[in-house]
Amino acid sequence: MNALTQPIVAGQPLAKSQHDLHNARTLLDATLRFVRQQAKTTEDPYVISRFGDVQIRIEVAAALLERAEDFLDRHEDNTEIGIAIAESHLASAEALSTASNAEFELTGQRSPLPGSLHDPLRWKLHLIGNFRLNGIHPPSFSTVTEGAV
Repeated sequence: MNALTQPIVAGQPLAKSQHDLHNARTLLDATLRFVRQQAKTTEDPYVISRFGDVQIRIEVAAALLERAEDFLDRHEDNTEIGIAIAESHLASAEALSTASNAEFELTGQRSPLPGSLHDPLRWKLHLIGNFRLNGIHPPSFSTVTEGAV
């Protein structure tokens, strides 16, 4: 079950995005503290641009989360809400993955994070793209699960 196929329940659909975004910010802060302790590292152009990349992805995820929250608050069309939620999930998962990879690249350590195997992100990319490009509404939950069996 994912954001495009699950029933929309107030307060729950964006919990994953909020959790991933929080973890991404926490990882970024921890990585910043570690790197700042390494005097020469803070001047390395790769390190500087890596932090810029992580920061931008976190800000994009935060903006998409806020947009999805606005859609939910305004009770927009269920398809548009589902698409906005999926976009938020994808962006926050990408921000978390980028922050985790940057942590490993810059500190040599990786914090354990829960996986997203229960929430296939590639499938969301296809559903979002198919809706935006072709106007095809995402299938219902029963159609998605029947195809996955």
